[in-house]
Amino acid sequence: MPNNVTAHLEDGRVKTVFVQTIKDMAKPTVAELTADVLDLSYWLTADGWKLDHSQDMIDDDREGAAAVGQIPGQEKYENGTLQVIDNVNIGIGSTKETNEAIEKLTAGTQGYIVRRRGLPTDDAFAEGQTVSVFKVTIGIKTPVAHAANQRQMSTISFSAAPGSQDETATVTAGK
Repeated sequence: MPNNVTAHLEDGRVKTVFVQTIKDMAKPTVAELTADVLDLSYWLTADGWKLDHSQDMIDDDREGAAAVGQIPGQEKYENGTLQVIDNVNIGIGSTKETNEAIEKLTAGTQGYIVRRRGLPTDDAFAEGQTVSVFKVTIGIKTPVAHAANQRQMSTISFSAAPGSQDETATVTAGK
């Protein structure tokens, strides 16, 4: 009989931030993840994070073998998009709503998107936590077509650089 594996809902247990600078993507520091950071967690829709991380497989055909095997090839990060709340033109003058994610994530902006799963969203980053760190370049913003009873949203494209850390980075205390 298999062991019971505990499962947890992810709702309210994902933290996503945009950081301008990280010295070592494999070992981001608590200070880097808390100083001058744009917390995207409440700007992203529940299914608003998309990034395909895959690996090519290369045929490994040998002269002396009757069968062809495969070996792991290059990793790819592609099709990155963020579906964000976009309050453009909501409110007038001093009552105008802020649009932090839209204002910060403009085409050509470079930085790092850091994601942590499994802990409450509002918990601060702490030493020893496992995170994903993606070095990104922000692409274009595209308004999402309006549908009845929907939030006003936009999709922001981004590219992730090779060497990004997909749940392979550990937060350090740093100096």
